[in-house]
Amino acid sequence: MSDPHQSSRPDFTKDPHAPGAGGEQQPGWTPGWRPGWQPEQEAAQQHGQPWPPPQGTGRPPQWQQKPPVSVQDERTWSVLAHVGTLLLWIGLPVVAPLVLFLVFKDRSRFVREHTAEALNMSISFVLYEIVLGVVAALLALPTLGLSFALLGLPALVATVLAVIAAVAANSGRAYRYPLVLRLVR
Repeated sequence: MSDPHQSSRPDFTKDPHAPGAGGEQQPGWTPGWRPGWQPEQEAAQQHGQPWPPPQGTGRPPQWQQKPPVSVQDERTWSVLAHVGTLLLWIGLPVVAPLVLFLVFKDRSRFVREHTAEALNMSISFVLYEIVLGVVAALLALPTLGLSFALLGLPALVATVLAVIAAVAANSGRAYRYPLVLRLVR
């Protein structure tokens, strides 16, 4: 006699597309895969997009597009790019602006402009420090080592300018650092 509490529910632990249709695991078999399966096509169909995607649109299908950035998030990420340049005090001035530039360059023009500006400032001030270090080393003997006191000057200037730029970004305005090489656009 059959148990009334057991229904004929399907067993989801076994893959009906597996070789032998018994669901047994076989070496080299990936669960969920089936011959001719195209995950891109399946994702496009789930989102109501045509497959294959129409050629010549210039834009990826909607399910591949990155979400837009809100105005407040634009300002926040821009401020963080400028504040991230203060990592120059521990020797990593380029890291934060570079990461934010790579993440947001295609999602927001405002964030792209601010992160590019912060990245340009970081690169420029690293170059200024290197040149100033060479000059200070050459002048160390005649000045009895007092020339090395100048090495902190670019970092102080960069700190002040980064704070000014962060305030401008938070208020939604553009900011251009003075004396900066425009290497990243």
